[in-house]
Amino acid sequence: MTHDNKVISNTRVLISKIPEGIAPNKSHFRSVTITEPAPVLKENEILVQNLVFSLDPYIRYEFPEGATESPVLGFCIAQVIDSKNPAFPVGAKVSSPSHWEQYTHIRDPYYLSEVQALGDIVDPKIPLSAYNGVLGAPGFTVWDSLNSIGNLKKGETIYISSAAGTLGQLAGQLAKRKGLRVIGSAGTDEKVAFLKNELGFDAAFNYKTLDKRVALTEAVGKAGLDIYYDLVGDDTVEIALDLLNQRGRILAVGILAAHQNKEPYGPKNLAQIVFKQLRYEGYVVFGQYENLGKFYEEVTPLVASGEIKYKETVLNQGVETIGEVYANFLSGAYVGKVNVQIAEL
Repeated sequence: MTHDNKVISNTRVLISKIPEGIAPNKSHFRSVTITEPAPVLKENEILVQNLVFSLDPYIRYEFPEGATESPVLGFCIAQVIDSKNPAFPVGAKVSSPSHWEQYTHIRDPYYLSEVQALGDIVDPKIPLSAYNGVLGAPGFTVWDSLNSIGNLKKGETIYISSAAGTLGQLAGQLAKRKGLRVIGSAGTDEKVAFLKNELGFDAAFNYKTLDKRVALTEAVGKAGLDIYYDLVGDDTVEIALDLLNQRGRILAVGILAAHQNKEPYGPKNLAQIVFKQLRYEGYVVFGQYENLGKFYEEVTPLVASGEIKYKETVLNQGVETIGEVYANFLSGAYVGKVNVQIAEL
């Protein structure tokens, strides 16, 4: 693999066929290595070497329908190796939308607007991979959604689905810091123990081995539920609608069930929204970055000091393995944020 002013040897992952009705598996991807001329950059364009890829559920939702031999776009930590953009000089570390490949030529104005320089943001006490997770777009998603639409109040009870994932871990801890009672669910006993023993959740249960309605009803108790932080988008919302108190809230932030190709579920008790005067609101992070500076100012010191804990999986292996890792990730094989490191940092 070489890069100079003339030639790039670039290994990339392509979708070899589009999953139809099932969750992705490694057979849906293939890797190719192409030796090609290094791009001649135009104004504002950059060429980056990708270092650490962030694997996120939404990537599944972005697979182009009906396409084959298509590149997969995600986010990663990268280093600028050629630049015609003064905001991103050669050598700068950036958070960047990049295809699953070793080198990415970023030229589309929309994608360039999503590139973020990490120079002044990175704390040397914090691993760079954290800027894909707790201090990256996932972390900001949690912080901003809770602040902008959560209306958290001390003494309330919040329930978080998929609570051992990147978003759920931080959501629970931020809610605890605001004085809420926090309940979470996860898919293994190991993850449940992590939520209770390491992150300080007040209650947690294994949704795969217990009846969700019974387990959540017992965890909520007489106080009832005030907020459902929904990261899954499945039939759990029907249970939450029954348990929510007057003027409760549902924050719809993730659709993990859809990414896993599970059958969509329509709640049969939507009338509860009227009877209880509930608020059911969705949140998407893209285009919401005006408060990013405040997020870093508040959360970075908490992560650096260990007050905010997080668990991540960093797999140091070749770019050609990302498709298989991603399929395993969607099935719940890892705890916390999943990163694939493909080059030395």
